[in-house]
Amino acid sequence: MQVGCDESVVTEHRGDDELTAAELVEVLAHCKSFAAAAEYRMLMAASRIHQQREEEYQSEVAELRGESCESTSMIDLAERVARARAGTGAREAFGPDGLERAIADVGAILTITPAQARQKIIAGDGLRYRLAFTGHALACGRIDARRFEICLKRTELVSAEHIHDVDVHLAEAIFDRPPMSTTRFTVMVDAIIAEFDPGAMRRRRERAEDDRNIIVGSDRFAPGQSRVSGSLPLADAAALNARLAHMAAEVHAADPRTRAQRRADALLALAAGSTHLDCTCSECVRTPPDICAPPDTDPGAGGRAVEPGVPAIQPTFHIVVNLSTLVGLDDRPGFLDGQGVIDAETARALLFEAKRSYVAFDALSDRDAADRARRTYAPNRRLQALVRSGELCCSFPGCNNPVWTVDLDHSEPFNHEDPGRGGPTDARNLEPLCRFHHRIKTFGFWQDYQDEFQRAWFTSPTGHIFLGNAYNGRDLFGNAVPPVPEHHPARRRLTALREREVRRKNREVERWNQQNPPPF
Repeated sequence: MQVGCDESVVTEHRGDDELTAAELVEVLAHCKSFAAAAEYRMLMAASRIHQQREEEYQSEVAELRGESCESTSMIDLAERVARARAGTGAREAFGPDGLERAIADVGAILTITPAQARQKIIAGDGLRYRLAFTGHALACGRIDARRFEICLKRTELVSAEHIHDVDVHLAEAIFDRPPMSTTRFTVMVDAIIAEFDPGAMRRRRERAEDDRNIIVGSDRFAPGQSRVSGSLPLADAAALNARLAHMAAEVHAADPRTRAQRRADALLALAAGSTHLDCTCSECVRTPPDICAPPDTDPGAGGRAVEPGVPAIQPTFHIVVNLSTLVGLDDRPGFLDGQGVIDAETARALLFEAKRSYVAFDALSDRDAADRARRTYAPNRRLQALVRSGELCCSFPGCNNPVWTVDLDHSEPFNHEDPGRGGPTDARNLEPLCRFHHRIKTFGFWQDYQDEFQRAWFTSPTGHIFLGNAYNGRDLFGNAVPPVPEHHPARRRLTALREREVRRKNREVERWNQQNPPPF
């Protein structure tokens, strides 16, 4: 089968050169929605191809066994196929089965490997029978193919008993919230799974242990390079990542390598049996490390890099969990920064000997201390922990940078000349932004605003508005939301008016019912 390109499609889009940036943003939004709908139809087609090929295969097997397949239900055919294949070599006796034939069809037309074609068919089956409501979100363009794949993968171990509840509540959450980054989306999916099928979290942890693997192979996109990939349990991956970050940071500032290069060299150093990374600055290259190292270098760092007067960096990763979960009162999931949701048992095990910091809005109720913090540009450690615990990653739309590695930016700029006149340093005016998006905002290309519910709104240069933290740590943990000022007289007044109107309407309905008893 040959597929040609319609010239009119190309010429039709030449007019895009005349569109403004704001109009082109709308083109992107339209294409995104169209691509999601196309992916939905593609997965449905792949599943239906498999269905037809399976029916053909079962009919053929029944005929070869000398059994009539006229007016035979698919359930009967399936039972006959199972009996026919029992104790025999299915491939030798009957050839490729229905799934294998469908894999060939799908792989050929999409020009993908058999493994990828198989995944398309499995995804189509999940779309039709396991996540039908969530699949409608894909069809409508509320999520894209990547996020639907996240839903499929994360719900693989959800039991048949609970998958309907997970599907319904997941679809409801998707339609109820604006689009979000994949980090936030994945946490939202995991939180729903943990609520409706806690056993799936345990089964996932057990499978993660069994499926751990490291692969080293050639990189087909970069000649002369190899690619290292693998799967590790979340806690082990976080520990490895923290160790690499620690080793990459312990060299001198003059080291010419990028951070990415230092991390790669740190992994090679670990493989060679070293727990420290040699510095390659000009001074260290000319002089042995023990001579060029600063006088106050930490002995535990092997004579390497710490800048004078700066304490040695320790490998660190951050875990956020409710205190009620930590002490065993409930089993709500926790969050491992940069990795995702972890079950309560894993969180308690990791925090058993960890350094802990307890944060709560009530802890900041000391007016004098709070006022001093508001007038200081740099947030103190407790305030930093509070803000970061309430988020999951950089708050810019679509960004996934881990929250403990990014900057804390003042939504309303801090007034250095008169700190009391705006831009306070408090939880309602601080938001996590990675360095890239921090600069984008600081230099005026994007504007941001936080409302009283700490929703982070961003306005682009084209005037489009985005919600950056549609799902966050406050949703995950449930008790990190700052109290809404319901005590304010203005709010009390409006609440009283609404309640009065409700009572009036109820009285009207009551009177009508009394005057018009059934039958009407």
